[in-house]
Amino acid sequence: MQRSPFLARDSSPAGRDIELGRPGSRKGHGLKTSIEKIRRQDLVRAAYRTFLEHGLGGMTVARIGERAGMSHGIVNYYFKSKDELLDAVVRHANCLIMQDVAARLRRSQTPRERLSAIVEGNFRTGLFDRETANAWTSYYAAVPTRREFERLQSTVYRRLRSNLLYDLTRLVDRPRAEEIALGVSVWIDGLWLRRGMDREGLTADQAIRAVNAYIDQCLAAAPSKAHARKAPASKKRGTSGR
Repeated sequence: MQRSPFLARDSSPAGRDIELGRPGSRKGHGLKTSIEKIRRQDLVRAAYRTFLEHGLGGMTVARIGERAGMSHGIVNYYFKSKDELLDAVVRHANCLIMQDVAARLRRSQTPRERLSAIVEGNFRTGLFDRETANAWTSYYAAVPTRREFERLQSTVYRRLRSNLLYDLTRLVDRPRAEEIALGVSVWIDGLWLRRGMDREGLTADQAIRAVNAYIDQCLAAAPSKAHARKAPASKKRGTSGR
């Protein structure tokens, strides 16, 4: 398996990083910190891919270590528990979504276009597939029984709500904006669940059109502050995720 050039087969849990530089030297300490950061990032990426491939139940330390090219001990040194690692994985996944949404928002000019950008960022073509959807379903199933997961998911929902309300309140009054934001959130979750169950394959474009149609219907039915433009015409997208 291909391994990162930054990773070494260390026999000790802490690795050999601590031997870089003289004890107590700032340069040595800085180098150790830098390598540790790289290793943690490589582990999170390996855990993320393992999670998408095998789901929550199949995200074992052995698989993560094999994918990252690290020993069981090294994985346990950087992450003391599976929950701590999964927390980092979910944060990483949502960071990817936010980066994609941010890039789309920079290209958007109107509140309605910005709403579409948020929707599209949650259905990236490269990741909106059955395997990925089922991996997330396994995570959602664990949320009610794990307080840390519940807290993390609440943070994700608050961020989505905040992003939607920023533009919705420029189009409709606050109470109606809150209702639409909640509806969009439910649509996104529902379509990901549907993707996991649908063997034939709901496409990212179909999901995006469905959520945009819901937004358009809500805006048309509500007294608006300004004329809400409909979603921009569907255009060819590149790699457009959960």
